[in-house]
Amino acid sequence: MIRAGDLTTIPNIVSLTRIVGVVACVSLYLTGHGWAGVGIGTVACLTDHLDGYLARRLSQETALGAMLDQAADSFTTALALAMLVVAGGLSITFLGVFLMREFWVGTVRRYAASSGIDLPSIVLGKLATAVIYWAILLIAVAILPDIPAQYGTPLRQFALACLTVGLAMSCTAGWRYTLALTERST
Repeated sequence: MIRAGDLTTIPNIVSLTRIVGVVACVSLYLTGHGWAGVGIGTVACLTDHLDGYLARRLSQETALGAMLDQAADSFTTALALAMLVVAGGLSITFLGVFLMREFWVGTVRRYAASSGIDLPSIVLGKLATAVIYWAILLIAVAILPDIPAQYGTPLRQFALACLTVGLAMSCTAGWRYTLALTERST
C-alpha cells in the first residue's frame, strides 16, 4: 500500500531528483552546453544505487520507492538514448531494443504483482543498468564538439560495444524475470 508520506522519504526524493536531473542534463546537452549536461547526467546516474541504499539504511523501503526506482531507471535510460539518437546519430535500434525490453519486463512485473507473485530485482538487471548508464556517458563525451576525433572515435566505438553488451545483459535479465514468473505461477 502506498501512503501519502511515501513521496517525502529521502530515498524517494533522491529518485525524483534523478528524474529531474536527467531532464536538465538532456536539455543542457541539446542546447549546446554539453559538458554541463554530462556533469549533471553523471551526478544523476550516480544516485541510481543511492536511493536503494538509503531506503535500506534508513528503514524507508516502500512499495512506491521500488516502483519509482524502476521508473527512474527506465526514464533516465530512454531519455538519454533518445538524446544520443538526436545529437549523435546513435542508431534508433538501441532505443527500440531498450523500449521493447522495458515494455516486456513492465508487463511481466505487473502481471506478477496482480497475481500476488513477488519478482525481486536481480543483480544482472542492476549491473546491466550500470553498464548502459556508463556507455551512454562515454558516447555523450565522445561526440562533444571539442573532443578531437583521435580520442572521440575510439571512445565512441568502445562505448557502443559496452552499450550493446549492457542491452544484451538487460534483455537476459528480462528473460530471467519471465522464467521466474512462469516457475512461480505454475
